[in-house]
Amino acid sequence: MGGNVAVVRRRLRDALVGLCMLALALLIIAKLEQEASIDLGGPFQVVDGDTLSSNGNRLRLLGIDAPELGQQCISGQGSYDCGVSARDGLAAMLDRADWVCEGGRQDKYRRLLVRCASGRTDLAEELARRGLVVAEDDYLAAEAEARAGQRGIWNVTFEKPSDWRRARQLDEMEPDDGFMAFAIERIGAWWRN
Repeated sequence: MGGNVAVVRRRLRDALVGLCMLALALLIIAKLEQEASIDLGGPFQVVDGDTLSSNGNRLRLLGIDAPELGQQCISGQGSYDCGVSARDGLAAMLDRADWVCEGGRQDKYRRLLVRCASGRTDLAEELARRGLVVAEDDYLAAEAEARAGQRGIWNVTFEKPSDWRRARQLDEMEPDDGFMAFAIERIGAWWRN
């Protein structure tokens, strides 16, 4: 009988040690993820309606998809480049406040995926609320507000940016090989339209 108690105690001790090791490993992982997070405070340059640049780093705003440069929207007054409107709207917002961007992982274009805020204002959420972008995930309520108010792209006829790229068999229009490759691709897109 005494042997059985010793076996049970040993198993309990081993289980407790195992749980402690697991907890320690999880704490280490959490700490590493936290340290991998990068904070950037600008200055920021606008690449397009959902992409920024800062000190040579490309930053992609999470949770939104902006119309591409060259993508046309149709209003009662005719068509216009809604990608340029999204880019200009983002630039105007950046000029009016001090923004801090935080991110940790990269997308396939090596852009840092970020969330940017100024005080309690989230940059991507505000872009969605103004109707400059299509929202994903966390910003659907802001998009619904823009739709209800018929603001921005929700007051015109447009193609979702992902559908627009798919129809043209394009990935996101990100300059991957430098300015010349980007310029050549933009000229080709203009020529095809």
